[in-house]
Amino acid sequence: MNPVKLLMLDVPESVIEERRRRGLDARDEVWEGVYHMGPPPSNVHQSIVDKLHVLFSVYFEKHRLGLIRSGIGVRDAGSAQQSYRVPEWFALRTGREHLLRDDSSYVDEGPDAVVEVRSPGDETDEKRPFYERVAVGELLIVDRDSRKPEVWRRAGAALAPLSPATDGWLLCEALRAFFRAGEKDGKPVLRVRLELDGTEHLI
Repeated sequence: MNPVKLLMLDVPESVIEERRRRGLDARDEVWEGVYHMGPPPSNVHQSIVDKLHVLFSVYFEKHRLGLIRSGIGVRDAGSAQQSYRVPEWFALRTGREHLLRDDSSYVDEGPDAVVEVRSPGDETDEKRPFYERVAVGELLIVDRDSRKPEVWRRAGAALAPLSPATDGWLLCEALRAFFRAGEKDGKPVLRVRLELDGTEHLI
């Protein structure tokens, strides 16, 4: 059964305030004026998100690669709150941290890397044209069930999918890491190899 999604053009302020009060609005988005309210993620989905977030937060801090942020919106420059998406998390490489101001809940220019976990029935794939438009450098998508990764890299005005190397790994340059699907104890896992550490992690 696919998750329920609610799209609204004219959203009563009482609805938004109630979602804020109950902590349900963290993943709400506005797509060109249309309010998108998705359901909370599954435990498995959020586990993948959290493990990747912790791994790369530590990695980026250790090597001073920039900053990792979750719960922050990526929006069209100057759109106020009329057009934004909230990825699982994103990365701004060293020298671009200023794009996220201390007092802002949004970054107005495409991050170097955006990470999304795809669950059945969600809108991950529908977000890609927006990420192209705001000039995201790379988009990493991890499938929740198969753990298969996709890396989309900026090529002109578009994001183009990368093909794995002959050894099966996909390189996300902005994250300085390689990704591929694997298996452990008969279950799918995401294999992550950190380029600067030479270590491999299973998620």
